Amino acid sequence: MQNLHLKGSEKTPHFYLNSNGEIRFGGISMPEDAASFYFDIMDWISDYYRTPNQQTDVTVSFLYLNSSSSSMIFKIFHALKRLQDSGKSRVKCNWYYEVSDDSMKDYIQKVQDLADNIEFKIHPTDNILVEQ
Repeated sequence: MQNLHLKGSEKTPHFYLNSNGEIRFGGISMPEDAASFYFDIMDWISDYYRTPNQQTDVTVSFLYLNSSSSSMIFKIFHALKRLQDSGKSRVKCNWYYEVSDDSMKDYIQKVQDLADNIEFKIHPTDNILVEQ
């Protein structure tokens, strides 16, 4: 399985999807067409589901998500929840957010509620790095 690495831009997040179970993404997500932008990412996750690593470590660090992007992130975590349910991989998530961003904190709680079988560690920070 090929790794998928996408550099971030002013409007799109970075994604590092590695077949060794390391998944990292974040930055700013407000693409013109979120469904198109996230298509290859969802496709990769679907492929990964077939033959995952025993441990899947997810690191998330968004500075900003628009509403269509937040919907796509829900879909990603729905797929990760299914992966955890399958018993094929143990999924853990470290999520970093700016300490002053209450809307992101609320969004993270909604993701945790959706993917309630995934071990989350939430990290408020003063500095979200935007990788480009």
